[in-house]
Amino acid sequence: MEKVLFFDVEYANAKNKSICQLGLLSEYYPGGEPVFPEKNIFINPEDGFQDWCVKVHAISDKKVKNEPNFPTVWKDIKQYFSDAIIIGHNVLTSDLIALSKSCSRYNIELPTLLYIDTVRLAQDYIPSCEVENYSLANLCQYFDIDMDKCHDAFDDACATADLFKCLVEQYNINVSDYIETFSPQKADNFMRYVSDSELRSAMCEFYGIVQGFAIDNRIRPEEEAFIKKWKQENARFENIDELSEIFKTINKILEDNVITLEEMLELKQVVKKYYTTIMGSTITISLQELRGILKGIIIDNKIETEEGLNLIKWLYNNIHLNDYYPYNHILSLFETILEDNIITEEESKSLIEIINSILAPVTSLKEEITSVTNKHVCLSGNFSHGRKSDVEKIIKQSGGIIDSDVKRITDILIIGDYESQAYAHGNYGTKVRKAMDYCSRGCNITIIKEKEFFNSLN
Repeated sequence: MEKVLFFDVEYANAKNKSICQLGLLSEYYPGGEPVFPEKNIFINPEDGFQDWCVKVHAISDKKVKNEPNFPTVWKDIKQYFSDAIIIGHNVLTSDLIALSKSCSRYNIELPTLLYIDTVRLAQDYIPSCEVENYSLANLCQYFDIDMDKCHDAFDDACATADLFKCLVEQYNINVSDYIETFSPQKADNFMRYVSDSELRSAMCEFYGIVQGFAIDNRIRPEEEAFIKKWKQENARFENIDELSEIFKTINKILEDNVITLEEMLELKQVVKKYYTTIMGSTITISLQELRGILKGIIIDNKIETEEGLNLIKWLYNNIHLNDYYPYNHILSLFETILEDNIITEEESKSLIEIINSILAPVTSLKEEITSVTNKHVCLSGNFSHGRKSDVEKIIKQSGGIIDSDVKRITDILIIGDYESQAYAHGNYGTKVRKAMDYCSRGCNITIIKEKEFFNSLN
């Protein structure tokens, strides 16, 4: 082994692993003489940043928007990878995958890559009882290796170099035994990450709605009308690359102004392709999908038995939502009503009323508020009347009792005007979900918007 490359990357999001920083340290081994200059490169990933990734490495879209893209950088660094053994910490499942996806995305031919993963070295020689885990930071602490900044690509590459040499020297490792060949991972499913949370939420719900339309294996006029209206209301997204196929499919199936079941199923598959690329909490995404399904099955103001039975199947297949409102509430309702395997007209009306209250809790659960005297009041979000402390002061002066969080004894939950704007998209906050859950279990918590609350109070 002669030429080695200590290599680390930071990426913008978990789905595409679009690279936003590269750290390269090229040396001759074992002498340590440099082959190429050290590189600490920031890259414009031309992709959205995921919040949790930014929290890890503190690199944001704003920081790299004027930096070169990956193809430009690759022209300068590809020589670093030629005929070198790449050494990195967790390099196989993280850094090399990111490199492979970036090359595939830009149609760049990736050379044959040989690598050594220092995680494997550490696991083979350091007993698990001696270390808390095998992270780079923890192993550097174990060997008393200075580490300037964790999750900085260049600093991590330098720390990996020190760790590798320390492991080899201390345990007399034959490094040739650990050289492996990397198998490139295709990235033909690259889809630009959408950082607009409103759009992500809307698309999760739309996927659910399309499922709801097809759940009874027939397409009704109200469902056709909804697809046409959805296309018009979301026309501003038509030029977004990753959504273009959805709009093309809608345009195609609307050519004769009639949507068949087969066409709706085709649309469902196209929307699903986008849906599977959405990143975020599995719970949040699935709950948004559930909202869509509920909207889809009540759009014609009637719930058929087949729709109810198929909804229960979906709920059983998404048991990970157990204990998250409104999953248990919906499951309990439909299981009870379908004990006789039929949904009557009266049961249908009752279910629709309950589902509407779930889909629009701020509107459906509000009531006239004439006084807050001796009532427990909780606030959620940002308020147009001023800071939350200012609103709390007004409520206290009016005789109310402030609850810092929603409790069983809470009487009123007030949603700040700036917060409630997002609720049309199903982005309910934790306090709203808690209040809805308590209400489903017999509590009487009034959920009301700030403007309506103060109008009633006045």
